[in-house]
Amino acid sequence: MNSLLSKIRRDPQFRIQIAYRTALLSMMALLWASFLILTFAMNRGQSESAVFQDIAKQRMLSQRVVLLGQLALRATSDEQKSEILVLMGESLAELKSAHTDLAKLIGSLDTKGAVAETLHDVYFSNPTQLDLRMRSLVTNANRFSTFLMNSPDVAVLYLGPMEELASSVILPALDRVISIHNGVSQRSAAMTKYVHLALLILSLALLIVIWRFLFKPLAAKIGMRTMQLQVAHDNLQYAVLHDSLTGLANREYAMTKLRSITESSVEESPIKVAIFHLDLDNFKSVNDTYGHTNGDRLLELVANRMQAVVGNNGTACRLNGDEFLIILDTISASETVSGIAGNLLCALNKPTNIDGLFTQVQTSIGIALFPDDGKTRKDLLVAADLALYEAKNTGKGTYKFFQPKMIIKYNQTKTLEQEIDRAIEERQFQPVFQPQINATSGAIIGVEVLVRWHHPERGILLPAEFLDAAASLGKMTQITRLVLEQAFETAAHWLENGTEFGRIGINFSNQDLLLHGFVDEIAAIAEASGLTCERLSAEIVESVVINNDDTQCMAALMRLRELGIKVEIDDFGTGFATMVHLNRKLFDRVKIDRQFITNLDQSERNLIIVDSIIRLSTALGLSVIAEGMERQEEIDTLLELGCVEFQGNAIAPPMPANIAGKWLKAHNKTPLLGRPSNETATASTTH
Repeated sequence: MNSLLSKIRRDPQFRIQIAYRTALLSMMALLWASFLILTFAMNRGQSESAVFQDIAKQRMLSQRVVLLGQLALRATSDEQKSEILVLMGESLAELKSAHTDLAKLIGSLDTKGAVAETLHDVYFSNPTQLDLRMRSLVTNANRFSTFLMNSPDVAVLYLGPMEELASSVILPALDRVISIHNGVSQRSAAMTKYVHLALLILSLALLIVIWRFLFKPLAAKIGMRTMQLQVAHDNLQYAVLHDSLTGLANREYAMTKLRSITESSVEESPIKVAIFHLDLDNFKSVNDTYGHTNGDRLLELVANRMQAVVGNNGTACRLNGDEFLIILDTISASETVSGIAGNLLCALNKPTNIDGLFTQVQTSIGIALFPDDGKTRKDLLVAADLALYEAKNTGKGTYKFFQPKMIIKYNQTKTLEQEIDRAIEERQFQPVFQPQINATSGAIIGVEVLVRWHHPERGILLPAEFLDAAASLGKMTQITRLVLEQAFETAAHWLENGTEFGRIGINFSNQDLLLHGFVDEIAAIAEASGLTCERLSAEIVESVVINNDDTQCMAALMRLRELGIKVEIDDFGTGFATMVHLNRKLFDRVKIDRQFITNLDQSERNLIIVDSIIRLSTALGLSVIAEGMERQEEIDTLLELGCVEFQGNAIAPPMPANIAGKWLKAHNKTPLLGRPSNETATASTTH
């Protein structure tokens, strides 16, 4: 040692060599430290990303379990409950697996890191104890599933804790972890940058001595590692704020931007912004017909077209599924909100070719303006949503600006929907009966069952006032079942009293016809009331046959005929039915719509149409009945055209059960061919 120190003091060249080698070793040490820090940061980022993904999965699954529980409790049949419970069981299995994996991952993390410490505290420490609460949610959900089918009252006791755990503990805790994760990730990335900057400066100082030997390769390696870290950070930030499928901004970005717009504007000169809420009409049918892969490709194409139209005028965002939001905050002077909306519809409503498969999905747009339609983010979104609701209700494939009256209409619709549920429970829907007769023999050939709502406050409501709302709620089958139970009981009572009525005409809605097993259920209800299926006839609206021209619809029609129920096309002539539909031998009778019968004797065009329908139906071996006649002249014209089966106010209006029974018993079977005009008119006004 003494000799080494003596040599260093005596030999300057040796001192330079020692200094050089020390600098080289120091440089290598610095570079190795940089490499270790980068590797550690990347590994930690991957680990935290895995935690983030599992947390997001648990959040989604916990919400799905609670939602499925709510749906199962509201399900009206055991079959629906069973299907929902199967989905619920699958979700619980995924939730339990994801939670177990995440708990293991959290336990294995380095607890010195802020994110790991927070996750560990939230999952395993008071007051949150997310691990315990999540297991409690799974346990309650399993018990809910166990009791739902046989003891729904007991199952309800477990649904409440599930909802409370999910909304008050689990979701806030997961949101808290995600928020901390984002903040710590940003700070960690910034700290990593600062550390690398310090190492780089020190390395450059050492490179002044040995730059010719080490600078270029080491600098390249440092630059490569730094770029990888920056790319990873940028990718993470992009993924947080953008939709992975379409590349558009996501819901979080949209909500943040709207909050920024509404909170930063001043009252004296507010920012002018337009909010477009878009929804693809009937997108579900694309997924069902062409598959989810092609559905995703269609969404990508829609996003590209949308972005091309919006350009630099604003931001296009995907909220979820087929729902989009456009924020127009930099509209140029040459463009208007209406113009951009029109361009969007032109671009999005064009036919699309996906791998040789042509499809067309129309788009509806609701537009709200800031600050005219709302000064807060929530108010703007509600206004745009109401405008979208109006656009979809007025034909779809169009756009609507928000108007204050939409709120009133929306509230009225919601009130009506609530009243429909109560009306079904209290059996406020009741049948009325309108006779059908053969004009030549005077015989009663049938009685059509129609529905009336006996509203406790608004009196008797006609179908036009509530059927659309009932259909949108999916309540048509319940109303049909309720009305037919009463109608069949009445018809059975008529038979017991010797009152002949021919066949009971039943109107099947779209929901009724396509609901599996509903046809058999109606037949069973009729037989339980004492009626045979030969006493029934099913009236299928023409639009139902056209819009559901598939195997399921055809199978339902065939089942009606197998049961002995006569099938007829109702409102014929108002849709797009063709000879193909009439030639399938699925129908027994054609009912000519009332709009062609009204003033038939005074309209040459209606006369030609009705004559054609009668001739075509007769040639195909189908009977024909006309509805809606109000005057004897209309009846006389129909008789001249060869139509002898009638239903209308000129014969008898829709009547309650007691009045209809008296009318049927009193009907004298006198052919209309022999009745004077004033006699028929008197009969019509009397009833």
